[in-house]
Amino acid sequence: MNLWLSLLILLAPIKIESGHFTIYQDGKKIGTEEFSISERSGGYLALGHTQISVGTQMFDLRSHMELDPQLKVTFYEFRSNGNVVHLKVGKPISDLEFTIDGKTQPHEVNFPGDGAIIDDNFFHHYLILLYRAGAKETTVATFVPQQMTIGALTVRPTGNLTFEIETSNVKMVATTDPEGRLMRITVPGID
Repeated sequence: MNLWLSLLILLAPIKIESGHFTIYQDGKKIGTEEFSISERSGGYLALGHTQISVGTQMFDLRSHMELDPQLKVTFYEFRSNGNVVHLKVGKPISDLEFTIDGKTQPHEVNFPGDGAIIDDNFFHHYLILLYRAGAKETTVATFVPQQMTIGALTVRPTGNLTFEIETSNVKMVATTDPEGRLMRITVPGID
């Protein structure tokens, strides 16, 4: 019964929600993420704020993502300590702009038409990806703007409200609750 409920929820439109993730590394709390996903004219708006503390380093990161009704990215912005990354998705050319130490560098990039933004600093990006994938195995082109890398990410439902998320260099396990909310992401062997 839980499997069918999970499948129905993931086949439904994205859930409008806000939430809080606690980030652990080696069993120790290192940060938090606050996020919200809301409807906007022509799609959805996903906002995230992550704060991470590792040793003496503090990171304050913000994410702003606009999505169309099919959950495809139309605009993305990342901010951290005055540095900014903007991506305005166009067809076939998208505008990517970096502002680092006050210097702006514009670029034209070929953002994949069905591409997704995946930033390891924002777990709600994986939540959006799970909604896009629905109840079937899906491979999506992904773009990490800060690293200027494009790759592929595969989502596989494994039953019991869990999903494998795999890239070329890492495999994760995502767990949702019966209502489709992301409850946990782990990297097996790394916890």
